[in-house]
Amino acid sequence: MKYFIPEVSDQAALRLDDSLRIGRGNKRDCFVHPGDAGQCIKVARHQDRWEECQEQSIVEWFYLNHLKKRQVPLTHIVDCYGWVNTHQGAGLAMERVQEDCGGSALTLREALHKEQVSRDQLVRMLAELKKWATKYAVVVSDLNTDNLMVRPGDDESDASLVLVDGFGSRKPDWKFTLYQRCLSFSRIKTQRQWKRQEVTLFDDTIRANIAY
Repeated sequence: MKYFIPEVSDQAALRLDDSLRIGRGNKRDCFVHPGDAGQCIKVARHQDRWEECQEQSIVEWFYLNHLKKRQVPLTHIVDCYGWVNTHQGAGLAMERVQEDCGGSALTLREALHKEQVSRDQLVRMLAELKKWATKYAVVVSDLNTDNLMVRPGDDESDASLVLVDGFGSRKPDWKFTLYQRCLSFSRIKTQRQWKRQEVTLFDDTIRANIAY
């Protein structure tokens, strides 16, 4: 199966300046959409490695459409709105997870550093995330505290974790196609990845309280 970015050059190019940037990864930058604060736009960071830097965006676009076709509730994952034209080339417009005040929600790493997530709360949120991913065979390819954001609720018991990166696959290759066609394989992938990566993310006490 061929994965590609649709042509967007006929759209007016959106200007993404540094004042709008809310995130930076090794391959992509993330900006607040200049016309809609409820969206963010992910663009390739390095123009000399443009195709490589766009691989994850391509995965996210196709995988989220795959989940929608399966009618998977996007409870713990951001929505995707499509491709837009920017002065840095094609960018992927996605849901921006926000605080009640309108600012960007905290990543799990930030929330833990600021001690805004308690041990019991973290255990509950992780258990809910894994239950959802396993039930709906959602591939979590990189369980990382920077790839998870804390969506606030009415109180602590309503807060939840949302995947903003690290899902579907690392590349749009044959494995990515297999994950979409074989849900049992997707579940196995997530279970193995979760068990492997939790070791580097969470302490022994927290891991002991998460049911598998």
